[in-house]
Order: sequence, then structure tokens, then C-alpha cells
Amino acid sequence: MGGCSLVAGLVFIGMDLLGHYWVLRRPDLAIPISLFKGVGFVCITILLLYWVLRPWKKDLQASQLRDSHQRQQLRELDQFRELVIDNAMVWINVLDPQWRITLWNKAAEQISGYRRDEVLDNPAIWEWLYPDPDYRASIGAKVTEILEHDTMVEGFETRIRCKQGEEKIIAWNSRRFFGEDGTLMGSIAIGQDITARKLAEMELERLATHDSLTGLYNRHELMRRMQDDVARAERFQHPLCLLLIDIDHFKQINDRFGHQAGDRVLNRFGALLKEATRHVDYAGRYGGEELVIVLPETDLQEGFEIAERLRNRIESERWSQAGSDIGTITISIGVVAYPDLDGGVDELFLAADLALYRAKNGGRNQVCIAA
Repeated sequence: MGGCSLVAGLVFIGMDLLGHYWVLRRPDLAIPISLFKGVGFVCITILLLYWVLRPWKKDLQASQLRDSHQRQQLRELDQFRELVIDNAMVWINVLDPQWRITLWNKAAEQISGYRRDEVLDNPAIWEWLYPDPDYRASIGAKVTEILEHDTMVEGFETRIRCKQGEEKIIAWNSRRFFGEDGTLMGSIAIGQDITARKLAEMELERLATHDSLTGLYNRHELMRRMQDDVARAERFQHPLCLLLIDIDHFKQINDRFGHQAGDRVLNRFGALLKEATRHVDYAGRYGGEELVIVLPETDLQEGFEIAERLRNRIESERWSQAGSDIGTITISIGVVAYPDLDGGVDELFLAADLALYRAKNGGRNQVCIAA
């Protein structure tokens, strides 16, 4: 660049001397010569500036190209991120600090049934997903923890009501996030539909705790629950009643109509016992054709009345299986209650069994209270 400046300086000096020479010889050419010198000066200056600024121009163009390339990369990265989120196999949604949904991916649409345009910036989605006010309030408390107290949620399970009305179970991971300037942007939640897994777990639990023939609790689960309820009755001195039920002449049903008919009778008995019990009561299969009903918060007199109503209900039922008329089936029941009998589970069952024995020996189709 220094060489260029020297050459330009020499050219300027030469042009000035040459112009001065011609002005002395031809004064009438003073104005054209001055114009020529001015034009020459401008041209040489432009050429000099071009020569000097040419490297900077190249650097500027390269920088602009890099910036353009970086912006393109950022756009492609954003598009890729959106593509990944939108096509993820898990539910992803984003809430802003005012609890408005700002992102709702395809999996969220597929799982919930609600389209993105129905959900974005629409507070009604909370009522749609959680129609029960109390349950919705508990979900809101959890969202508040995340947004205001930096609580990170992992595996938090909720039940949602989908657009078509079915219920699903979702396991959530969620936490809040911030912008580059430290401003709270909201929270991101990732949900996985675990409905099928939960149903399978519940079915396994049912198989482990229920008798497959009657649908009632099996003996193991029955005894476990009774241990808890008897201990609770003793601790708080609340009544509890036990009904031990035997199907009269059940062996004759098996012998005459076959074991499949007997199984169907037991199955029907299970359904009838469920119908006859309150939501706090429960029934189980003790063994063979012996069934049990446990009545918490029920004294001996109430238990006896419930047993009589059940006996009448069974006797009034007309039984037929596979086109064969079985006729009337009756039951015998032994009734015992705590604290009338002060003892544990084994003592209660022993007393109920003795009362059942008296009912059967007394002609069957009757209810006997433990002595």
C-alpha cells in the first residue's frame, strides 16, 4: 500500500508541473488544464482508494458470507429442533408463566385427541383434561411448584380425560426454563402414555389377589385385609361383623349337573355377593363353596339382618345353567361380630365356623349367630 501512495504522489507532482508548464506557454489553456488536473486527481484518488480498500472488501464479503451461513445454520437447527419435537413419540408441551400452552406436539394431539389449534393459548384445556375441580386443583398446585419453586418433576402420574371421553394415565417429567437474559420463559413437560402398562399391572394385581372363579378376593388377600380391619377395630373399638357362608348341597349340584355347572353357580354367587355389599364391605372365597363377607363398622344385629336379606335373596333366585333347571339354591350363614367376641382373626373365624355348623345341622337355609 506504501508503494501505491508513492506512485500516486509522483503522478500528482508530474501532472502539476506539466500543467504549470503549459499555463506559462499558453495562458488561454489555464482553465482546461485546471479541469484536466482536477479530473486526473479524482481518477487517481478513486483508483488508489479501490486499491487500498480491495482487501477490506474481500474481508467484508467473507464476513457477510459467514454471517449468512451461520444464520442459515441457525434456521436449519431451529427447523430440526421443531421437527424432532413435533415427531417425538412422547407428549411434549410448553407452558408460559401465565399457564398458557405455547407448544403442543403431534404426540400430544394423538394421545389427548385435542388439536394444536384448539389448545394453544386456550385456558379451557385444563378443564377438558381434568374435569374434576378438586383433581384439577391438585394438578394446578404441582404446576405452581414447578413454575415458582423450581421443583423438577419426574414420573408424576396423572389421569386425563381425552377428547373422545376415555381416560388415560400419563407419567410426566417437567421443569421450568429461562431465556438467555435470565427471564423465566415457562415450563416444559414431557409425558408418556402408560395406560397399557398400568392396566397390565392392575390385571396382574387382580390375578394375584382375586379368585378367578368367583371374582372375589382369594383366601390370602381376604385374610390380609381382615388382619388390618380387625386390628383397626380393636384400636378404635369399632364394631366389625363377619359372615361365613356355605352353599347348601353344592356337591349334589356338581354330581347332577357337572362341575362346569357348579363353577357357573360359584361365578354367579360372586356377582350376587358384590351386589349385596356396600362399598366399605368386601367378600372373598374362603375355600370350596365357602364364602365370606366382611362388614366393617357393623354390629352383630346389623350383620344378622344383612345375612337374612342375603339368604332370602339367594333363595328367591331361580337357577339354571346351560338350559338345565337347577331349581332353588339355599345358603347357610354363620355370623360373628367384634367386640361381642373379643379375639383376633382366627378366633372370629372359629366362632363363625361353629355358628355355620349349627345352621347346617339345624336344617340348613338359615342364619345362626355365634354363641
